[in-house]
Amino acid sequence: MSSHTATPLNTRHFPLHGMRLIEASAGTGKTYTIANLYLRLLLGHGVDNGKGDNTAHCQALAVDQILVVTFTEAATGELRDRVRARIHDARLAFIEGHSQDAFFQDLINDLDRHDQRIQLLLAA
Repeated sequence: MSSHTATPLNTRHFPLHGMRLIEASAGTGKTYTIANLYLRLLLGHGVDNGKGDNTAHCQALAVDQILVVTFTEAATGELRDRVRARIHDARLAFIEGHSQDAFFQDLINDLDRHDQRIQLLLAA
């Protein structure tokens, strides 16, 4: 019998290389978390921990290069709508140069070339 231990997911530092499984009960913020990870991929927000193993996606990915799988059509629709809303809100935050949303503010602080990031978000 295998043992699995649940660990909190930090969307800012979560590795973006390889395949990842996010499993959690209803109402725990999965959709919010997935939308934030999606934003990091769109913006090329990789994390360099000095070991070189978390930087696989420091380059921005296009929408057609990111696959997110859900189990029902309703979940797919909700996720698509929420991701689009986060993209829109992130774009506005980058235009303003600051945000009350801590995740957006971290992205703004971590990333340079904001004009380019705004265009990436608009294209998405």
